[in-house]
Amino acid sequence: MHALLDLRHLPPPEPMQRILDALDELPPGACLHALTPHRPGPLLPMLEQQGYAWRLDDLDEGGARIAVCWLQDAAVLPAEPPRS
Repeated sequence: MHALLDLRHLPPPEPMQRILDALDELPPGACLHALTPHRPGPLLPMLEQQGYAWRLDDLDEGGARIAVCWLQDAAVLPAEPPRS
């Protein structure tokens, strides 16, 4: 499972909340990808505290793309930024 959420059109803090809601249902071995209007700085320590690994890449057009998975599944994180 590689879900993609395009949250670039949402005002803060809605992108962060939608990511957290989607992670509630993330099965082992899966990776969630989200496009956000800004770098989700406040989200990153929350992810680590809850046992997730993540990769964050800035988008050329602004905003960011974050990939999130369970810490034990960190190998499923993309080695390079995925192309949309």
